[in-house]
Amino acid sequence: MDPSALPDDVEALRKLLVEEIAQRDAAIARRDEELARRDERIRILESENRLLRAEHFGRSSERRPLDPEQLSGSQGTFASFLAGPFASLVEQAERVADEKGVEGTVELRSPRARTKPKRRQDFPDHLPRVCSIFRLEKKDRACGCGGTLEPIGEEVTRELERVETAVVHEIARMKYACTSCQCGVKIALGPERVIDKGLLGVGFLAHVLVERFAHHMPYNRLESKYAGEGFNLSRSVLCESAGRCAELLTPIAEQIKKDALASGVVQTDDTPVTLQEDSKKNSRQGRVWVYRGLGGQVFFDMTESRGRDGPRAVLAGFAGLLQADAYPGYDAFFKDGTIVEVGCWAHARRYFVKAEDSEPVLAKEAIGRIRELYALEARAKEVGLDAAALRNVRQRESRPRLDALFDWMERTRGTVLDKGPLAKALDYALSNRVALTRYTDDGRVDIDNNGAERALRAVAVGRKNWIFFGNERGGQTAAVMYSLIATCKEHGVNPREYLRDVLLRIAKASDVRELTPYGWKAKWAPVVMAHQASVVERLMAASKG
Repeated sequence: MDPSALPDDVEALRKLLVEEIAQRDAAIARRDEELARRDERIRILESENRLLRAEHFGRSSERRPLDPEQLSGSQGTFASFLAGPFASLVEQAERVADEKGVEGTVELRSPRARTKPKRRQDFPDHLPRVCSIFRLEKKDRACGCGGTLEPIGEEVTRELERVETAVVHEIARMKYACTSCQCGVKIALGPERVIDKGLLGVGFLAHVLVERFAHHMPYNRLESKYAGEGFNLSRSVLCESAGRCAELLTPIAEQIKKDALASGVVQTDDTPVTLQEDSKKNSRQGRVWVYRGLGGQVFFDMTESRGRDGPRAVLAGFAGLLQADAYPGYDAFFKDGTIVEVGCWAHARRYFVKAEDSEPVLAKEAIGRIRELYALEARAKEVGLDAAALRNVRQRESRPRLDALFDWMERTRGTVLDKGPLAKALDYALSNRVALTRYTDDGRVDIDNNGAERALRAVAVGRKNWIFFGNERGGQTAAVMYSLIATCKEHGVNPREYLRDVLLRIAKASDVRELTPYGWKAKWAPVVMAHQASVVERLMAASKG
């Protein structure tokens, strides 16, 4: 300010000075406010950056050590060789013999000399040969002329079988003709093929399905693996074989879905997948959904979007409790009260874990309180409480802690800035308070839907290897196989043994419920295991003789 422009009057000068100071203080206040907003924005961006780095490079587990004070007061080498590889072929041959009324044996054969030039689809010469031979019983060898049917050759079908290593499995059906009248030829019946005129036997098919959908091996990697073993199996053959098997097994997956919905309590979750649209590698995003029933029935579904049409089709006619992650697409299902929403505390806790970097004290306070709820669940699980007793414990112990936790959240929400990680965590929990509290009203319900998340992890892990589904049919194949394999894991069933046996039974099954993993475990697993044990015992005795 020009000194000459200052007034001579002292009072006027004082007034002017006061105004200048007030303007300067206001400018400083505005600057401080802008700096505070900038610092808060930097803090949020840094927190988001750390979260992104942690999601890509950090540990995925959220498990933390429990503070105990939080709940104060509250047979030889040959035998194993027989038991694994060849016993299954012997058991398979004897099963076919019983069903068809013929005699069945298994023998090792040397590769035969090739009389024609080798073609690409021919079986490798270096693989060992195991032959299942089916003969007519003596009573069926009588000819109408009074003579006897004598062996004149055999009709051989070859398929690759997986018996720890690949072998060429020859299925020989003996042909018979009368040596007296030279008329009429009879051929012994053999097993039905899983895939008519297919290249792969049932054991190899089960192996491929488990490698692809349980061990996450993409078809191109399996193709390379088999090429390294000296035989040529293209990824197109592997993919087509898996698709044909999935078509056969679809009724079992549908039965699993029915049983899951009939249980009255269903957990659900979803994850994105990439669908390739055409040969030019154009792609779009699809969605894989998982539904887990109260009895460990796990059903997968694949849709082309995350719209509610997918869940609506699966949940049609369902009545009961649906535990999910507060996805808005489910809201329409809860309006008439037929389906009741149950929240997931794992999702709620995850928001507070993400807020630890920006608001460590308050976030850890929330995490500690949530940990108390989980500790109560762990204690009840150790004791083995039934649903009614668990509900009583939750009402007595968990409900007061929940009320205190939500009261703390409401008080804390007014002290934190909007748009920050902690604000998001508090808003998620408070807006879903009723759903997050509902697990205390029913002892059948878990505190979270981690059971569904664990099943869905197979897709999350697998897509890092196979990257995308080649088409919608590939997605449907994966959904069927994931359903069967995940349900096998839930019930402690070996998926390879299960698939090998069920693929043989599915064509003539009268009750598909007996072929679900839990139905098979109860009805067929003891039969298969007993038969294999008998085979091993006889092979052991023969080897000693």
